[in-house]
Amino acid sequence: MAGVIQKIRDKAGLAVILIGVSLLIFILTDLLQSNAFIQETLWGRSDVVAKIGKEEVRYAEYNNLYEKALRNQSSNDPLMEEQVKNAVWQQMLTDKLYTIETQLAGLGVSEEELYEMFVSDQPHPLVLQVFSQGGQTYDKKRVQQILSQAPNNPELARQLREFEDYLVQARLREKYDALIKALAYVPAPLAEYQNRLDNTSLSFTYLAISYSAVADSLTPISDADIKRYYKEKKEEYRIKEAERTLRYAVIFKEPSAEDSLQTYQRLLELKEIFIQAQDDSIFAAANTEVPTDFSFKRWPDLPNNIKDSIRFIGQVIGPFLDDKGYALVKVDSIERDSQPVYRLRHIMISKGLDSTKARKRADSLLRALKPEKFAEAANRFSDDWQTKFSSGELGWYSAEGRFGKAFYEGLSKAPVGRIYGIITSDQGYHIVEVQEKQDQRVRLAKIIKEIYPSTKTLSKLRQQAQQLARQAQQNFDDAAQKMGINIRISPTLRPSNTTIPALTGVREIIQWAFSAKVGAVSGVLETQNAFVVAQILSAAEPPYREWESIREQLEPKVRNSKKAEYILRRLPHTASSLEAMKNAYGTGAYISRSENALYGSVAIPGIGIEAEVIGVAAGLNLNKISSPIKGNNGVYVIQVGQKKEPEPASEATARSYASSQTATQANVLQGRFQEAQKERLGVEDLRYRFGF
Repeated sequence: MAGVIQKIRDKAGLAVILIGVSLLIFILTDLLQSNAFIQETLWGRSDVVAKIGKEEVRYAEYNNLYEKALRNQSSNDPLMEEQVKNAVWQQMLTDKLYTIETQLAGLGVSEEELYEMFVSDQPHPLVLQVFSQGGQTYDKKRVQQILSQAPNNPELARQLREFEDYLVQARLREKYDALIKALAYVPAPLAEYQNRLDNTSLSFTYLAISYSAVADSLTPISDADIKRYYKEKKEEYRIKEAERTLRYAVIFKEPSAEDSLQTYQRLLELKEIFIQAQDDSIFAAANTEVPTDFSFKRWPDLPNNIKDSIRFIGQVIGPFLDDKGYALVKVDSIERDSQPVYRLRHIMISKGLDSTKARKRADSLLRALKPEKFAEAANRFSDDWQTKFSSGELGWYSAEGRFGKAFYEGLSKAPVGRIYGIITSDQGYHIVEVQEKQDQRVRLAKIIKEIYPSTKTLSKLRQQAQQLARQAQQNFDDAAQKMGINIRISPTLRPSNTTIPALTGVREIIQWAFSAKVGAVSGVLETQNAFVVAQILSAAEPPYREWESIREQLEPKVRNSKKAEYILRRLPHTASSLEAMKNAYGTGAYISRSENALYGSVAIPGIGIEAEVIGVAAGLNLNKISSPIKGNNGVYVIQVGQKKEPEPASEATARSYASSQTATQANVLQGRFQEAQKERLGVEDLRYRFGF
């Protein structure tokens, strides 16, 4: 026995080592399988999250900013997390773009300038904001004192350094924005001419032949036609980011009937404890999963199932289905309302221009009115158009109602269930029937338990999704049809997308979509609310969309182009009038007129958005017939009958136009800065590779 024990002791060290290695392998395997970043790095791929010009943004830098921003959010809402991701990206991108540009421009902030931002007679707005918190006002001496204490206080010095860095960045952006705005300049003569041009109105007669009036069979199109059109218009299909279009089948993470029953039973068990609770609001707040309101409610504001169930204070109603789950409601308090509410219907005779005559009409109607004829009389005689055709029903009426104080006070004298009148308001004379009066306010304590899919349910749904994914590899349509799932088509997706219709938390789908080829079918992709199987319908990579991927967009444009050629061949070129051209063309051509079309407007009255037409009209001499114009929706021939131009502006007015247009141009330039710089530097957003 002693020998066996000694052997165990001798081998113990090796056993511990083997166990340790096994544990390490287990931990590393789990880590590698669950961490996208580590997979990216260890398999030799880059940890670059974005490229901004020559600068590369690393995973660690972006992730640190994201996690810091996320810690400042009190909500665990998945949509909020997506917003934080995008906000962090936009802020980081903006900061880096400005840093690159301000360095190229040689801009800087001196120590003296930075100090003046703190303690000058006009400190920077951010300084005013920071040193005016907690009900204090900005005090230059106090700020100077704080600055002098910083060298002896490491924590204060750290905070000041961070704030100073932020101030410097803000000032550099202000300087660069000022440079951009200074580039904008519109001379007074040009501003006056532009204003006159934009406000020139044109009235013209036009002949139109709509493309829809030409049968598709008359204009067949081929692949060669589409390619030719695409080559001519290729610049219109330039893109900055890769694009994907998916079709996808969704199995939502919906709770089962068993999950619903379990939630119901949880509340049922809680009901007896709720009845005995001493402080209803505290108990409800501690047990509800959805925040609820613990204020007094007027009777009409209560849900019908609650109104019908209330019997006494302390009563617990439920469990019942709420729009957010199952609910329990306890009647905490019932009190008298100083301003009761009335459920009523009415007939109003408007005072109009002769209030005496209106009053006599109301009195006559009241004397003749029978209770069973009230609805019919309201529909026939009432001047209140909001209730005239709904039997005069006003619903629940309170002191804040639209007929004013006198009408509301008059209701207090009306007996319930009987016709009463006349009550006067500013609008007219009213015959009313109060159907119900309530002078109670109720305070309810509410507990809501949301219905979540259980682990068992999720496992079952995941298995269904896995079955769908296996079958979809052979035939996507058949697989979805067998399981009774509709196939959805996504909008055009880009790497920066964070949403797909009906889905939340779609980064796994985006990651897959931009790593697979056209026609590829995914495995099970999981979002926060569903399991998804997807197939890539089309893909486009910068700088251009390929014509095959946008064939559906190109075909109608190519067809309209051919229809325009067909129409032009049939239109006579030497006709003396629009009427003669119409008659010569025949069926499908019509003549109409557009009045006061503004050159500065995007739409033409009677025609719609046709830039070519308004452009030709602006340069056409009066009464001259234009050449045929190929528009967006048809072919047009126009004849301008009237052109109204504003009077030339005075020098002072022209200068005012110049100032306004210069300011507008300055704002436009500033607004386009980021997009222009992104294009110049070739910004690549690669966050999708890491699940961001």
